[in-house]
Amino acid sequence: MVEIDVPGLLVLLRTGLPVPRGSEYIFECGPRAGQEGSMKTVNLAALAALSLLVPQLADAEIAPAAGSAADTTGPVMAVWVEQKIDFTYVGFTSHYSCDGLKTKVSSILKEIGARPGFKVTARGCMNPRHGAEWTPMLNMVVAMPREATPEILAEVAKDDSRSELTAKAGEKAATTADAAAQFPARMRRIDFRDRPSGLVESGDCELIEQLRDKVFVPLGAKIVESHMNCVPHQLGVGIVNLSIDVLEPLPRD
Repeated sequence: MVEIDVPGLLVLLRTGLPVPRGSEYIFECGPRAGQEGSMKTVNLAALAALSLLVPQLADAEIAPAAGSAADTTGPVMAVWVEQKIDFTYVGFTSHYSCDGLKTKVSSILKEIGARPGFKVTARGCMNPRHGAEWTPMLNMVVAMPREATPEILAEVAKDDSRSELTAKAGEKAATTADAAAQFPARMRRIDFRDRPSGLVESGDCELIEQLRDKVFVPLGAKIVESHMNCVPHQLGVGIVNLSIDVLEPLPRD
């Protein structure tokens, strides 16, 4: 028997050195919390053959697990990208007045880091007493940080050109003077969970579900977790479970 530690075993497998038939090697497994270390006997020839079928075995000590801290990206250069979004809410369980929907969505946009000064305008309001509407509509003009990739920069430049043409035509142009200004940004995770008297309650389940697809994703948010359990005409506890990643500007010194 030859004693060899796990890293040494992996190195041996990766080098492709010949392994004598019938050879067996023993190595010590590190102890887990509350347990003692143990000795394992392995037929190295069989293990080497297995490593040819599963190449990932030799890299197991190096490759980080998905979702681990090693997967977290560092700061990136970003730009503000402004978008116009028309949103129509269709609810079966909860209905909002135009003012109520506008206030709720504005609070959510602020929570995800929309640039201050965004605009939310209610449309299709048929109830003159500001009561619940069946299908209220919102027109939004919202800017969010996006990574300054060549594609995004080209999109921003195109928007700048449109704004210049609008200004020459004598119409009011959108503010895009600082749109191409790049700044360092980092990823931030935002969790939406229903809480009594919180920003999001169980009655907002259908709204969050529709914002996810029609607003968050178009604005560049990455859906990390989505376990929405919205059932028409029913309310429950813990039915809103949505996590998104968005970019946010790094704080200035």
